[in-house]
Amino acid sequence: MNIKQTMLVCLVAASFNTQASNHIMPEQTGHIMMGYWHNWCNSQGYQQGIAPCIALTDVHNDYNVISVSFMRVNDDASSSIPTFELSPDLNITQSEFIQQIADLNEQGKSVLLSLGGADAHIEMNSGDEIALANEIITLIETYGFDGIDIDLEQSAISAGDNASVIPAALIQVKKHYQDQGLNFMITMAPEFPYLREGGAYVTYIEQLEGYYDFINPQFYNQGGDGIWVDGVGWLAQNDDTVKSDFIYHIADSLINGSNGFIQISHDKLVFGLPSNIDSAANGYVSNPQDLYDAFTKLSNDGHALRGIMGWSVNWDIGKNVSGQNYNNQFVTDYASFILDEQGHSDQLTFSGIYDKRVQQGENFDLLEGVSAFDSQGRDITSSITTSGTVDISEEGQYTVYYAVTDSDDNKLETERTITVYNDAPVLTGIDDLTISLGSDFDPINGVSATDSQEGNLTDKISMQGEVKTGLEGRYTLTYTVEDQWQAVTSLSRIITVTSEETSECTAAIWSSNDVYTANEKVTYAGQTWEAQWWTQGEEPSTAGEWGVWRSTDDCTTNNGDDGNSGTSDDPDTWSNTQVYILNETVSYGGKTWEAQWWTQGEEPGETGEWGVWRTTTIN
Repeated sequence: MNIKQTMLVCLVAASFNTQASNHIMPEQTGHIMMGYWHNWCNSQGYQQGIAPCIALTDVHNDYNVISVSFMRVNDDASSSIPTFELSPDLNITQSEFIQQIADLNEQGKSVLLSLGGADAHIEMNSGDEIALANEIITLIETYGFDGIDIDLEQSAISAGDNASVIPAALIQVKKHYQDQGLNFMITMAPEFPYLREGGAYVTYIEQLEGYYDFINPQFYNQGGDGIWVDGVGWLAQNDDTVKSDFIYHIADSLINGSNGFIQISHDKLVFGLPSNIDSAANGYVSNPQDLYDAFTKLSNDGHALRGIMGWSVNWDIGKNVSGQNYNNQFVTDYASFILDEQGHSDQLTFSGIYDKRVQQGENFDLLEGVSAFDSQGRDITSSITTSGTVDISEEGQYTVYYAVTDSDDNKLETERTITVYNDAPVLTGIDDLTISLGSDFDPINGVSATDSQEGNLTDKISMQGEVKTGLEGRYTLTYTVEDQWQAVTSLSRIITVTSEETSECTAAIWSSNDVYTANEKVTYAGQTWEAQWWTQGEEPSTAGEWGVWRSTDDCTTNNGDDGNSGTSDDPDTWSNTQVYILNETVSYGGKTWEAQWWTQGEEPGETGEWGVWRTTTIN
């Protein structure tokens, strides 16, 4: 025992005459049915129901963790260090309260002291660590509490130096009781938005990693907040139509540290819910089957949750606005499912073994996040063996096998799939263009390549093809980029060189890769084309006037009929790359020719008077 711990114990001995004796501090190695107990009486609910004050021994027998609310800074306090005082409204003596905690301990139940609460402002400063640890140990030795539940809310979460002082104090207390062979429990009840990456509770969880017993987030009172899941969409916490999906995906995101949330191991995640519609503004699960289905799916994934937390045991035994008793409906709905069907295991168990995607070249440890426990909940992670290899330099799926054996030679085996993947580079700026004859053109201008792992790969782009800006025509350029793992992306573009002046146009340039539907318009070879139905890869000029594309006049290359380069009597010179349709005129060989139908590349002088072209005027 170090000097600080000695000082803590000395302070405790002089604090109270009435103290808990034969302190047990039961260990909760199985699943958790947790409920909060009010240190006040007859609170009014969100639907005008009433939650009565009750004795700890009146709490339903199926709750195995009860959290006493709250340890806080009293209004008339001269110190910033929070404490606990038994409410006189409860009409029980301190000795009776201590005995109730001892009775629950004898039944194997844990009684925690919850720090904070919604309307409690706690603000401590650096240097308060020892004073807070002293106060916690004083309360534990006085009443017989088995741990602390951090339930800071709103501004108290980040007030002062709370985020460093509170974890430091709790670690001191944890070690103090570890030296006595006792498990001082540390739990937390963050509102779930604070568990997003960079959230206000992240610092507490990171500092107490390896010390906390479980996290019991509040999945209620969050209005329209929820989670976005790719391929599923937005799942609001208070939307009953997606309740099962919300429970599954929010838990799965926390277990895997995905969708913007931090990671909490499934065996340390207790799902917090309101006991009924009076106890919270929203978030109540009206159909317990929604929770059963979500929890079963998580269990089938190998990610069975640690349990359920309910706010509160008082509301579970309270009455609605009509005076009807809620009659412990919450614990009745869930205790059997949690404690029996998902409950205490009589076998070895693994934790953290789930299928995983790993990017090619990423450092990967087969045992990272993996643990094992014997039937008594003892950690036997050091006995885990693995077989099978993962070649992190080669894309593919790999199977890894895990085995663990306990001291009684009981053996457990399982497997997981590790997928090594590599995202191909992405090319951007590869768009078809129409440029003026003789203009400057840089084929790499605006073209770039990026890779999710290597970043900017623009300097690794290679290009095939050439554009002769002094010669009208259509030119194909092909761009290729390859990352260090030989993933290749290749895209082509069409560059049209023309002497024709084009009007301002809002239609996009046609691309062979894009899908177009009826009435969508594109520009291609100096014309505007309108799709008649769904199409992809059908070139407008080859589809023709009677195919999927119909030529329009919305955005055409100037053919001398708009006053910019001539009149209808002064047509443009015929071009072998230009598309012409019925009745369009060109000048060629000293004559004016009129197209009889769709044509491209058919020279008027060669097709003659009876071909596609009909001469109209001799100039």
